[in-house]
Amino acid sequence: MKSFNALLNRKWRGLVVAVLEDAEGNKRIIETENLVTTAGDTYYAQKACGETPTNDFANCVLGSASVAPAKTSTYDNITPIAGSNKAKSTGYPKSNDQDTDNTGKAADAITWKFEWAAADFNHTAITEGVITIAAPGAGSPVLAHFQFTSFAKASTDTLKLYVNHAVEGV
Repeated sequence: MKSFNALLNRKWRGLVVAVLEDAEGNKRIIETENLVTTAGDTYYAQKACGETPTNDFANCVLGSASVAPAKTSTYDNITPIAGSNKAKSTGYPKSNDQDTDNTGKAADAITWKFEWAAADFNHTAITEGVITIAAPGAGSPVLAHFQFTSFAKASTDTLKLYVNHAVEGV
């Protein structure tokens, strides 16, 4: 049996995959890593034990700042982009995602998926995102925080975002 300290050395890892598609059907893939926060750790522990999570993480908000993700990140750590607050796609989160656009999927990963239509929002410098509660405000908890190399979403582009999490043992 592993010691409690050995179990504490496990950490969440995961790949965020953004699929930006223009009006002609051309796809651009943007990948980055993400950090599960302390609130996210608690959420996954509560879900694993069949408990009702303290925080009902359900939405993704994209941002335009460059604050490094941290275990203590909250909604205050991002600069939200108007119109980018989006509920998770139907059927997500799920394990063993089979969507071919999700290059970060794995049999032992939890995948969250979010989809923005062309008319939802546009922005010239998307640099970050969080998974948070449905109506976040000052100090709201976040499940995960991630940063991108800046990219633009035009008013004719669609965007799919896959946020993948797997526990990594040491």
